[in-house]
Amino acid sequence: MEEQKPLDFNIPSLVEGLIPKPQAPPKVPSMLETVGMVESTLKAHFEIKDWEGIRIILAISAAHYIPGEPLWVRIVGGSRSGRTELLRALIKDEDSTEMEALTPASIRGGLRGGAKVLDRVNEKRVITKDLVPLITTRKDIRLEIFGLLRSVKDGSLSSDFGTAEGHIQQEGTFDWILAVTPLIESIRQVESLLGERFIDLQWIAGNREEMAYRAAQNNPHLKSIREELSASVCSLLSRAKKVAKDKMPTLNEDEIRLIAKWADSTTLCRSPVDKDRFGHIQSMPKPESPTSMAQDFQRIALGLKLIGIEEWQPYLQRLAWDCIPSVRATILRSLIASHTEKEIQSITGLSQTTINYHLNDLRLLKIIRKEGDKAVLQVKLP
Repeated sequence: MEEQKPLDFNIPSLVEGLIPKPQAPPKVPSMLETVGMVESTLKAHFEIKDWEGIRIILAISAAHYIPGEPLWVRIVGGSRSGRTELLRALIKDEDSTEMEALTPASIRGGLRGGAKVLDRVNEKRVITKDLVPLITTRKDIRLEIFGLLRSVKDGSLSSDFGTAEGHIQQEGTFDWILAVTPLIESIRQVESLLGERFIDLQWIAGNREEMAYRAAQNNPHLKSIREELSASVCSLLSRAKKVAKDKMPTLNEDEIRLIAKWADSTTLCRSPVDKDRFGHIQSMPKPESPTSMAQDFQRIALGLKLIGIEEWQPYLQRLAWDCIPSVRATILRSLIASHTEKEIQSITGLSQTTINYHLNDLRLLKIIRKEGDKAVLQVKLP
């Protein structure tokens, strides 16, 4: 009979096998990876072309956690062009609120303790999905509202009601992201009263047929799609809030100097020239001061860094050009390419009358000078 060998028990190995090994903590995605999750959700359900615009909107939303003067941004684009769904998602964040319709009374507030819009929106990220209700109201009311909003942007509003005790002083600030159609550029009163209070983002719409196809495809599932998008957007903003609290991003001296240069040239290029309806000059133009835009650009640059985009300069360059009225920006780009006035007409399809109209404004603002049949830029643009 063959002799049996004793079993070899490796006690340490057996014990080691019974003790569960410590699990490595789950990898926390970077801020940029979290942005990618939002983009993946959008890509799965919507026809989006302007991914740079998406990141700018997310950075502006995150900039709510950066201290500074109120940041007001208009997203200019056609109705139903894709931006509204992202704004819907932003409304769901705990630091956001919605504001769609305004009246002079709601801004001023009632004399005897009535509800006040400024109390509700103070220190919030305010979202307006459509400015049309404001634009289409009666002209006198519209001008009164926009006049009041100028004071609101500056942080305080005084209201007098014609009696000895009838004075209300309100203070409060809020960041504001609103969607508008390109019609905004044709309404001079809005631009002259509020234009310099805003940073503009010119939204680039996707393929029209594909947008229509996606809209029809999504229609039965919109509730769940919107919940999914809101969850990813709110997750990003929650992380941005925490990161800003733990370690606020900063800009160095050279970056701040660059922002100042871009704000200076952009405000000059978007400054209006006061004319009557016949095109006659009413007064010599006084260019807009660049200080407010520099503050806005600074917060947006920090917002970009907050969501993980360190190379923020191309995004800010985009915004600088988007802030310039579209026809004027088109002509300026042609001048940078050294095109003559006739070449500008051929390339852009604009009438010579329109081109001359805007070139005269640019001359009055000392942005260009005439050299033979060419207009030469005198300002370095972003």
